[in-house]
Amino acid sequence: MKSIITTLAIGTVLSLAGQASALTLSGDVNMVFAPADVTADARTNNNRALMFTEQRDTTLASSLQVEAYLPGVYDASSTAAGRTLAAGRVVTSFFLHSDVSADAATPKTMSGSITFNEKILGVIFGDFAASDTLVGAPGTTYESAVGHGLDLSDPNGDSFRISNNRMRLDFNFNVSGITDQIRIITAGQAATVPQENPIPEPVTPALLAMGLGSLALRRRHIA
Repeated sequence: MKSIITTLAIGTVLSLAGQASALTLSGDVNMVFAPADVTADARTNNNRALMFTEQRDTTLASSLQVEAYLPGVYDASSTAAGRTLAAGRVVTSFFLHSDVSADAATPKTMSGSITFNEKILGVIFGDFAASDTLVGAPGTTYESAVGHGLDLSDPNGDSFRISNNRMRLDFNFNVSGITDQIRIITAGQAATVPQENPIPEPVTPALLAMGLGSLALRRRHIA
């Protein structure tokens, strides 16, 4: 029984550390594990957007079309330029989800930024169908209806910005009757050269202590 508990504890620590090491968040956004369902009204939060890792260091089985990749602001006054990521490329995919409850006073404004350890290769904000299958989180149900991305046509609507070094994404969502969602594709770590000044992994002392303590218990159990 102790061995099972210890294994679960170590797995939780490693999983949390893996999520945290991928990015740094600020503003109205929380990091979560991949939800079972991100369709309309399935996972709501009236104050914060939810960010989760879908697939890490996965090799694209087929080509993937992204809708934006160049540095700059994407809103009602801009035109997004897409590109195709070739099959065989190693990537990591993230999903930013924002949905408010039916009784919430809308629209709700949520804004924040996400800094990644790897360069942003592209952002998908309107046509998710192909990428849901290719790089979506296994076990997560995604919205099949049209209209769950971003509304970049409204001057007072949603917007996002890719930084000049393509390591950070800033977002500003006005969330009302439909979900606001984007998918961010970054380079996989297996396909990149280590950064000269990498972002420190935000692993808390409590998590580290729990992991080391669990490992020590497991070793004593085996001995």
